[in-house]
Amino acid sequence: MFFRLVLLSMIASLPALGQAANSNLRYQSSQNQLVSVFKGKIIVNGQPAFEFPQDNIVYKSKRNGLQEDKGKVYLFLETTNGTLKNRLNVFSIVYSKADSLFSVVASDVKDYDRDGYLEFGGSELATPHPSADSLYYLPSAFFEIKKGAIAFDAEYTQKIDTKVNGTYLVDPLDRSGKCCVALPKKKK
Repeated sequence: MFFRLVLLSMIASLPALGQAANSNLRYQSSQNQLVSVFKGKIIVNGQPAFEFPQDNIVYKSKRNGLQEDKGKVYLFLETTNGTLKNRLNVFSIVYSKADSLFSVVASDVKDYDRDGYLEFGGSELATPHPSADSLYYLPSAFFEIKKGAIAFDAEYTQKIDTKVNGTYLVDPLDRSGKCCVALPKKKK
């Protein structure tokens, strides 16, 4: 009987087929907001607040979590994105609501440019250009948490684009409106 109870408790603790082992995240803000993420759903203070169309959350990601600034609470969740880079989904948590703000290329949330504000973002994977002497411009997008708000960090984005591409283009789209223009490769 004892072994049967032990076996049953072991089976009950196993994840269901197709379910990740740790598919439950729990956070508490400094304002005592309880935020849970379970099976693709965000629950704030016990109330359903947001549901992903599919549960593609990377539950074990160190990028998941709450960030707070000037009384504002933001939830960051990393999700898979097919063959492209993972995404970092950003939510504003207000009372018992989770407002989806946007999704960017997944990165750590940290002060990359040492300006005192947390940044996040990046660029997609480079697509090889058919010509050996050219490459596609690879635009990035970085955002920062500053004074309780999230804003596009134009200065850091320009710095990274210049470093990666050798130049910065305000409009990287080609003539047909698709990303991205081709640049000649630098000679070594």
